[in-house]
Amino acid sequence: MPEQPSHPEQPEPPGLPEAAELPGRRRQAARERPAEADPPAEADAPARSTAAAPLRLGFARGTAPGKWAKRWRQAGGEPLELVALEVSFGRGVGADPLHDASGTDVSGIDVSGIDVVIERTRPGDIPAGAAGAERSRHALRLYAEAVALVVHAEHPLADAGSVSPADLALFTLLDHPDHAAAWPAPQRWEDPAWMPADAAAALELVASGAGAVLLPLPLARHLARKRDHAVLPVTGEPALAQTEVWASWAVERDDDAVQQLAGIMRGRTARSSRPGAGAPPGAAGGGASGRGGSGSRSGERASAARAQAPAAQQPARKQPKLKPNSRGAQLAAAREKAEREKAARRRARKRR
Repeated sequence: MPEQPSHPEQPEPPGLPEAAELPGRRRQAARERPAEADPPAEADAPARSTAAAPLRLGFARGTAPGKWAKRWRQAGGEPLELVALEVSFGRGVGADPLHDASGTDVSGIDVSGIDVVIERTRPGDIPAGAAGAERSRHALRLYAEAVALVVHAEHPLADAGSVSPADLALFTLLDHPDHAAAWPAPQRWEDPAWMPADAAAALELVASGAGAVLLPLPLARHLARKRDHAVLPVTGEPALAQTEVWASWAVERDDDAVQQLAGIMRGRTARSSRPGAGAPPGAAGGGASGRGGSGSRSGERASAARAQAPAAQQPARKQPKLKPNSRGAQLAAAREKAEREKAARRRARKRR
């Protein structure tokens, strides 16, 4: 074998890494390989990026994509990348911005490079761009979320386990951007500038003892701190309107991989068949009003009716005397306190 050149002026063949970076035989082969045998580096770059690009699934705060990611891996699809979005409702910039009440984009989250987004909508809403003649997105309804009341950890009812819609009158509900219009009206801020910027900021006020907030239950559990907050599901009748969680994706991104992921989100397993690539988007739940949405909503109503039927058949319980420190006694004490505070406010107004 000829002696290797030792002078530093000898250039390496074009398109190859520095010889010092190649170990053993790879370094020697790199020096001996003819330069004309190497394809241009520019020709390789697009192929590598295309082959390595995963399907990107973004998800809003409080949503849990783990089960779908597991099913996707079991189905043997292309790599799936989970992208956490620091947003509670909607998607963010790059698709349809999330705005506050004044119309200002407050999300700051760029989802333009995300293939499918798991997003939350307010009661009765659908994802932006998923309806109308110029629809830009397909949307698949996944599930509805219960509502929770978040109170201070040392509140008298913090250990109650749950509250009823009627019990909400005992609490000072703080207004915040994620409070749905369909929920009981919160206490308005004297100066709108005092309103917390988001749910996390509202929970800081709750931790200070200023009041309580209503949030979707999964979001409340995601943001609350056990040492500062108690999360109480709101149960019973009349039921509060529920937020909904959807999967949405751009119409132009509706390819086989996205349709396979949509099918998995609808409950399809690795052994299940799916519609062919030529099937309309609605066949895989692409439409906002597709079978996945209406069927899930009907099933939830039926489940709720079955769950409430036994309670409705039970005779009204008579409790002439409440046990000390029981939930009933705590509620009664809270009601009495609320009535006293209302009476005090009425007297104060009369004195003015």
